[in-house]
Amino acid sequence: MNYKVFLIIILLLGTKAGISQGFINLNFENAKFVSDPGSGYYPTSVYANKAIPGWTAYAGESPLSEIFSNTVSLSGGMISIIGNNNSLGFPPVEGQYYIMLVGANYAGSLNTAGIGQTGTIPLNAATLTFWGNFPTDGVSFSGQNLTTFQIGSTPFYNIYSANISSYAGQTGQLLFTTHPGRDNYLDNIQFSNSPVPEPGSVALLVAGGLLGAWRWKRS
Repeated sequence: MNYKVFLIIILLLGTKAGISQGFINLNFENAKFVSDPGSGYYPTSVYANKAIPGWTAYAGESPLSEIFSNTVSLSGGMISIIGNNNSLGFPPVEGQYYIMLVGANYAGSLNTAGIGQTGTIPLNAATLTFWGNFPTDGVSFSGQNLTTFQIGSTPFYNIYSANISSYAGQTGQLLFTTHPGRDNYLDNIQFSNSPVPEPGSVALLVAGGLLGAWRWKRS
């Protein structure tokens, strides 16, 4: 093979790899809170691209430049990032932060609320799992609804799983959407090469982990 042709092929492959990227910030731990002094909701309103990097927040189909921090919109149509040390009585999930989605339901306005991110599903991915309290019909990839099951629960959140194997290696938008007038939360999104587990086995595993954490905190 001609040396120059070989270099061009390598360059093209590198460019393609650079365009194709995996998903980031799936546990929402990369949050940075930067408030907009000009916002009518200052200081509880923060820039979305800083608070949830990698993700786009939506009210209906409209992208949001700002989201709430440690509070929620009473009328809905808003996304909030919640810290586990909040004073609002919201349940703890995983890590320091998780996402609350509140669908709009005011003055006759019914709108969904969602967060989406475009990336490439890992080549060996078989399942998508996440924690929270979420509608099983609220997850899609590249505009296609994912069949999602609740496979376990804890006192603070449920565990969900969806078969994603048919999309492995594909690039598209992963979108989580809540219904109008509903409030839901999610955290700890993961891709796995394991098949969708049996509900009982997941419940036992999580219960054991929670018991271990409780004992550790008390020791």
